[in-house]
Amino acid sequence: MNSRERLLNTLMFRPADRIPLIEWHIREATMREWRKQGYPENANQKSFFDLDPFYLNVPISLGMYPGFEEKTIEENDQYRIWQDNTGAIRKDFAQIENPGFVTRSWLKFPVENREDFEEMKKRYDSGEPCRYPENWHLEADILSNAQVAVHLSVPFLFWTARDWMGFENLCLAFYDMPELIEEMLAFLTDFYIETLKKGIRDIKIDMVELKEDMAYKNAPMISPDMFRKFMMPHYKKFIRFLRENGVRFIYVDCDGYPGGLIPCWIECGVDGMSPCEIAAGNDLLKLREKYPAFALMGGIDKRELAKDKKAVYNEVMSKVPALIEKGGYVPHVDHAVPFDVPLKNFIYYRELIRKIAYGEPVCAPES
Repeated sequence: MNSRERLLNTLMFRPADRIPLIEWHIREATMREWRKQGYPENANQKSFFDLDPFYLNVPISLGMYPGFEEKTIEENDQYRIWQDNTGAIRKDFAQIENPGFVTRSWLKFPVENREDFEEMKKRYDSGEPCRYPENWHLEADILSNAQVAVHLSVPFLFWTARDWMGFENLCLAFYDMPELIEEMLAFLTDFYIETLKKGIRDIKIDMVELKEDMAYKNAPMISPDMFRKFMMPHYKKFIRFLRENGVRFIYVDCDGYPGGLIPCWIECGVDGMSPCEIAAGNDLLKLREKYPAFALMGGIDKRELAKDKKAVYNEVMSKVPALIEKGGYVPHVDHAVPFDVPLKNFIYYRELIRKIAYGEPVCAPES
């Protein structure tokens, strides 16, 4: 069974020779610390940790084009105020101990009213030639015949509207400017469909990721009732389009604790979610019991990996074997691995997952 078949079969609750061995990409801030602990310079992460390939990305651009000009407004030793390529004015504070994880605050966003939205629409032209590579048909053919899953990432509704307006402004706008919000979400849905129409039938797309990040610790950022009113019709329309064009697995990328949004997603036709952050309140065993046919990816508590081998062992063994037995689960860390996770702990964690995958005996570490 190749990587493509194995991943899709696992996520779709079908028989597989073993679970996929995949992992969240390790950020540079963590890699810098691991090199000090013996990680070989320039070593490939997948080879070093004995990982399967995860997926190949479809090279269709669904974001803003052109982006805004990046420009510095004010800068000193403590912070930089600047406009990023999404048009947001932000204040980034200097980071010394942990570069790669920027502490920032948001000062202004490009969409504050209908006039701003009309201007923003000009940056979402589905007919823009750069949205597809020049050799699209060749790339589509290569991907369709690959042994690795073909994956399309979509910066979806809440995600993009938040980039345009900012989190607090967006949340208020659902109440203060509901007509504008409805127009924005309808426009985005139509933009994605019109852009993809030109090439989706040229390629076999296995997985579509709806990037949302619409939850925080203990609760979603939008209530299920508001989701049903404003977002569900557009979810259903877009997912129907994807199904009609052969997409087999659709999942939502959502940090935090989505809670009551999960049944809404399922009603819309979503097949699973990632990364199932434990610190936010997700309990994978309870989620599996409540939603037995909903795929889960992630859910390994990164905080436990920072402790000792016993903690790592308990974290993995308390959930991974039971979840694998029920199907529809791919284990990996529940978000970016922090720089305080020791390399030896991470290696031990990956060894545990590998042994479970291959049915090898697993022994608890000596205390």
